[in-house]
Formats: sequence, C-alpha cells, structure tokens
Amino acid sequence: MTEDDRVRLDKIPGVVHLIGNEEKHRIAEVVQGAALLEKKPGRKSRDIFSLEVSGFAGRTRAFLKIQDGCDSFCSYCILPYLRGSSRSREPEAVIDEARRLAAAGFMELVLTGIHLRQWARDLGVEDGLANLLTRLRQIDGIERIRLSSIGEGAFSDSFLRAFGLDEGLCRFFHVPLQSGSDRILERMRRDYTVDEFVAAMERTRDQLPKAVIATDVIVGFPGETEGDFEQTLSIIERLRFQKVHLFPYSPRPRTVAARLDGHLSPEVRQRRMEQARQLCDDVQAAELDRRIGDRVRVLVESVQQHPDRVTGEGLSREGLRVDIEQRRTGLLRRGTEVAVTIDQRHGARLQARMEPVTVRDGDPACQIS
Repeated sequence: MTEDDRVRLDKIPGVVHLIGNEEKHRIAEVVQGAALLEKKPGRKSRDIFSLEVSGFAGRTRAFLKIQDGCDSFCSYCILPYLRGSSRSREPEAVIDEARRLAAAGFMELVLTGIHLRQWARDLGVEDGLANLLTRLRQIDGIERIRLSSIGEGAFSDSFLRAFGLDEGLCRFFHVPLQSGSDRILERMRRDYTVDEFVAAMERTRDQLPKAVIATDVIVGFPGETEGDFEQTLSIIERLRFQKVHLFPYSPRPRTVAARLDGHLSPEVRQRRMEQARQLCDDVQAAELDRRIGDRVRVLVESVQQHPDRVTGEGLSREGLRVDIEQRRTGLLRRGTEVAVTIDQRHGARLQARMEPVTVRDGDPACQIS
C-alpha cells in the first residue's frame, strides 16, 4: 500500500494493525494476537520472499516467486506504488526452494514476478535469468520450467539460446504489447518501440519456430485515434499471437494516465474491443489449426474414467490447452506427462490422441488393457 493509503487507513476507528502485501505471510500471527500491541509499517526489504513454499495442494505444477515490485512506472499502472521498487530473490534461495518443490513431487515450475525481466538487476548479476533457468533444470525431478509474463527486453541471444538447447524450458512466452502505436506506447510510458517489440518476437520465432506467444493489449487508451487502433490490429495480425488478452482502458486513481486528455467514450472503447476480439479469435483459430498433426508433450491436470474410454486434459510445453482421449480402457494418471498427437481443434482448445510414454519414475504413463 502507498504511504497515503497507510495514513488514511490508520485513522479508521478500530484499525489495530496494518499489513502490506510484503507481510501477508504474517496474517495468522497478527490475528492470533502475537503482534497486536504494536502498529508497524510493512517491511519493504527482501523478506517478502521469506515465506517458504513446499507444495501446492491439488495442483500439478508449482509456482515459484523470484521477483516483486517494478521500476517501470507505466502511466496507467499503480503497481509500483503498491509493491515498491523491483526486488529480486537471491539465486541460491530460488534454487533451494526449487529443490524442495521437486522433492514434493512437482515436475513443473512456473517462475513468477511482477516484472521477471527485472530479476537480478538489483543483485548485479549478468545474464541472470538465462543462467537461473539453466541451473534450475539441473535439479533432479524438474522436467519443465515455465515463465509467467515477461517483457520483450528479456529476449537476448543467451536467453533464446537457453530455450533452444533445452526442451524442458517451455516455449510459451506471454509478452505484453499493450499497443501497436509508438505514440500510444509513449503516452503509456512503455520502454520500447513497436519496431523493437516486433524484432524481438520475430527473432524468437526464427530461433524457436514452435514457440507459442501470447500478449496483452489495452484498447481505448486516452488519446488513441482510429489510426493508432488500426496500427495495433496490424501488429496483432503480423505477429500472429496465439492468445491475446484484451482489456478496455479503465482509469486507475492516482495514475498519470487518469489525468491525460483524450479519454474515449465507453461506446468507442466497446466498439474497438469487439473489433479487436473478432480479429484475435480469427488469428487464434488459424494458429491452432496449424498445430494439427503436431506431436506434443502434455502435463495431465485432470482425468475422467468412462466405461469405454478415458479422457483427460492438460497443458503442453508450448502452453497449448489440450483435451486427451484414449478410446480403449486404460489409465491416464494425473500429474504425469504424456506424448500426444493433435488431431483436431474445438474452439480455443485442441484435441489429441494419446501415445504410451514412459515417465521419469519408470512406470508407464498410460497402461492399456
């Protein structure tokens, strides 16, 4: 929370203790009365990572936070004021927690943070993320590593080389574009141009042809003209994103963007949203159709037994959502990785037939009777 928020909330009758995001792991302690005698501000040091996690009940993959905060200060975003400056988790602490998660049986890790591209900048580590990925893959039991949202500036030669050399690094990248207009990107205070973004994505596609790229786009940002909007549609069509998360612009209190001129009417924002959504759906369908016939490896998340078949669903290493069907009676086990061949598309999902594959513990992932 911001200091203004803290002062305002502290004046509310009955407020005894304020807990910021960086101290949320202390909620139980506070409620139980261990810290009720003293009001103290949330700490903003690297102790945001002090809560160790060794498992995620009911999940097939584990989430590992390596970074928090942000130094970018985009004009529409309040996160830097809420989370503070970018802080990185120490590499050895990341490795230690990854080992615990592997020992708990998780074969896939998802590295998370507010701004992953900024990881290790404050630690003075060169090529930090690429080196961290390589080290994590050396841990016994970690078969897949996935990244959450990451900025276009992360796609260095060493970063792409790491993914090219190791299929266990999932080739799914969620890279926010926000706008295809340089003029709007400048108003948003983004730190790249359209040409720089396009170059990074095309370089990625050249080196990792089967990679899946998703993005975020804000529609109707203050001052966005029809020409700006058309430029955004043009970039979506050119880069062929498999998934676009569309957001109509909505002002956030105390942000720079909220004070900009040129706010668009709800009707204009809605019309542009519908137009963009239609294009994104068409591009997604075409890109998914191109995957038919591909052989991929899917981490099974759920299984349903039927009298004459077994079905399941999961996520491929490329981030594709896949429904699996095996028509003969058998056993498809949740939490295992299976090889499948994609044979058709249903909306935004792919359907595949299963091929028996041996998983790392030596047991068949699919036992057919």
